[in-house]
Amino acid sequence: MSVSRDYIDRLIADRTLISVRRRRIDKAWLQAFPLAVSQRLVLIQYVCDFHIDGFMLLRLRDISDWKIGDTNIFQRQLLQEEGVFDQVQFDFRAPIESFPDFLRSLSPTELVIVESERTDPPEMQIGTVASADSSTVAINYNTGIESREDTPRQMAVRDITSCQIRTNYICYYQRHFDRLAR
Repeated sequence: MSVSRDYIDRLIADRTLISVRRRRIDKAWLQAFPLAVSQRLVLIQYVCDFHIDGFMLLRLRDISDWKIGDTNIFQRQLLQEEGVFDQVQFDFRAPIESFPDFLRSLSPTELVIVESERTDPPEMQIGTVASADSSTVAINYNTGIESREDTPRQMAVRDITSCQIRTNYICYYQRHFDRLAR
């Protein structure tokens, strides 16, 4: 389901809580506030069980469904009543013309998750950005057991389906690595 940039711009201006689905990638709906849109990408801050989570940059072409239903309207109201709505970072800005632009804008110490969810097998990399150009992204890959691989892992930009920063998941690892650095 393709939607116009004007439609997405209206959702952003209205601070609308939406649900999106990427049917070819995941059957589940993702609830989020859209923050910015470019020709090919949309930046969202997503919501999980009434908790504001991190930022996700998605390819527009992967989004199969956009929904603003009564549940979204009601849950936005609940987020406001609970004071959680104020945690949404509507003023967050980053370059989103391309995944490399976004990744190059990050601090060299910021952890990121870069995913290639449509390749076989799907791939997820968590770490800091080693490099990012128009064709390839290299991530200083951190394993799940606190070590970093010696050589950055490469991923073709054409295969990237999403990037995430500042999620609860990433923040736990970030704090761990910050403690190790002290």
